[in-house]
Amino acid sequence: MIGHVISGRYVVQAVVGTGGMAVVYRAFDKKKNRIVAIKVLRPEYESDEEFVRRFSREAEAASKVSHENIVNMLDVGIDGDMRYIVMEYVDGQTLKEMIRQRGTIHPDTAIRMAIRILAAVDHAHRNGIVHRDIKPQNIMVDNEGRVKVADFGIARLKAAQATTTEEGSNGSVLGSVHYFSPEQAKGEVADEKSDLYSVGVVMYEMLTGRVPFDGETSVSVALKHVSEEPKSMRDHQEGISKALDEVVMRALCKDATKRYQTAAEMAADLRKTISHPQGGFVTYPKDPEEIEREKEERRRRRARDRKRLRQTLVAVISVAIVLMIAAGIWYFTNTSNTYVMPDLVGQEQLLAQGALEQLGGACEFEYGYSEDYEEGIVVAQSRRGGARVKLSVPVTLTVSLGSQWYYLLDYTGQTLQEAEEALGALGVESMEVLYVESDAPVGTVVAISPEVDTTQAKDTPVIFTVSGQRILMPDLTGLSLEQAQGLLEAEGLALGAVGEADAADAQPGAVVEQSVAVGTELMAGATVDVTLNRAQETLYYPASKLSVVVPLNGSNVKLTMTAPSGQVQEVYHGILNAGTYRIALASGEAGEHVVRIEMDGVEMETETILFE
Repeated sequence: MIGHVISGRYVVQAVVGTGGMAVVYRAFDKKKNRIVAIKVLRPEYESDEEFVRRFSREAEAASKVSHENIVNMLDVGIDGDMRYIVMEYVDGQTLKEMIRQRGTIHPDTAIRMAIRILAAVDHAHRNGIVHRDIKPQNIMVDNEGRVKVADFGIARLKAAQATTTEEGSNGSVLGSVHYFSPEQAKGEVADEKSDLYSVGVVMYEMLTGRVPFDGETSVSVALKHVSEEPKSMRDHQEGISKALDEVVMRALCKDATKRYQTAAEMAADLRKTISHPQGGFVTYPKDPEEIEREKEERRRRRARDRKRLRQTLVAVISVAIVLMIAAGIWYFTNTSNTYVMPDLVGQEQLLAQGALEQLGGACEFEYGYSEDYEEGIVVAQSRRGGARVKLSVPVTLTVSLGSQWYYLLDYTGQTLQEAEEALGALGVESMEVLYVESDAPVGTVVAISPEVDTTQAKDTPVIFTVSGQRILMPDLTGLSLEQAQGLLEAEGLALGAVGEADAADAQPGAVVEQSVAVGTELMAGATVDVTLNRAQETLYYPASKLSVVVPLNGSNVKLTMTAPSGQVQEVYHGILNAGTYRIALASGEAGEHVVRIEMDGVEMETETILFE
């Protein structure tokens, strides 16, 4: 094959990889003047219906995805009896080769690579594709460290409802035994959570240099996936944080309902392992018994609430009875349009409101801090008790929010999450975060404003200065707004302002500019503004150009056009010599337009023109 030209276009240069059903070559694309990778189905399988179908499905799956962390398909075709897929060429090595060279991969690097893998898996899942063969051999790492997922040869299109136990010509189960999920080992349907199990196995191998389950035969390995629990990665390798171990262990749950349900959910917890290495934030879906216990607790709580409500209603009814008697006296003394204002200071808000409504009055509420009354108690009323109030005039009741003061403790040295939770429980209204470079662990509070160990008002903003990390600005060009935001959040950055501009060489809605240059170092939490390519307006044209006859030299000619919507615009204005001129017109609206021709300030002609 070396030197062979496929379809008169691709010059085969070298073999770069071999697999069970195909060989991958490096080739030169004469038409596009670039290096590509060509995957060619082995000749012995050209007449095998199963392998042809798998090869075709890989092409179909690859055509449905386009992502910076996926080896993208460029072309597909048949040259004689030869079936082939053309893909972008990744100049680098597989993740499996990298693990063999290094033994293990540093946790920080492994986390970033795993987030990239999850971004690719998430994109595939969002497009209805389950990969089903995630393994280091199918993950490429180029010479600049970029990660790309490849080989959708046994991917399942969810709309097709295929099972994971499809039989090849040799009757073997599809997938790689060291990396497939328990449900694949049992011949059940693989879904998105199966891919996430495989990502967990890949991370286990990256961090420890070994797979969680191994054995002398494929059957023995498959049985371990189904029946054995994996050992903690910390038993094999020092330097792996408790948080990182907890994330991978959840991904490797036998029960698919307890695994991460989406790639984005798993990536979010991986991000947390950087700032919260002590762990404790990984949670599992509850068992039916736990759910039942919580339901029972809610039933008991509702019973207590109903009892309190009955007590409150009794109190309200008691007040209502008193007020009804007062209302009767009021009625018989011919004061039907007023009522005597009761003294409501010190009562609960609900009881005070009910008392006024029973009298026929109405109330409005204001809220403020109080050092004398607990939260929810009336502290003032706009009309004093005993005064007569018109039914049409609402009374303003001021309700306590509790004390406005709290004691600001020193949270220096604690994590940002712990400090925010503590202040939130105290009712502090505003908290801000400023990231700085520091020798303290990432995510640790290093300074607080205002001064700690002092009494502060709850509406005074508290500013946490937090130890951050430097992040290299990624390239967002060409991504959609959703993809750009996802990439920024994965890196620990935030999306800022979104603008629009016109760019002829970009897709509508794609990022064409970013406020921070690629490769620039930023602190975690920094915002990045982006500019999107504005969708191009559809234009309509008349069947022919408009002819304008100018009788005199130096004529001041102006053309105005009225669209069907009534919008008027000037389409031409200039000085012309005598002659006939053909003027091209265009409009954003279809239908009949009225064009008025003026010369030297005098309307000379009006034409009705159809735009299609």
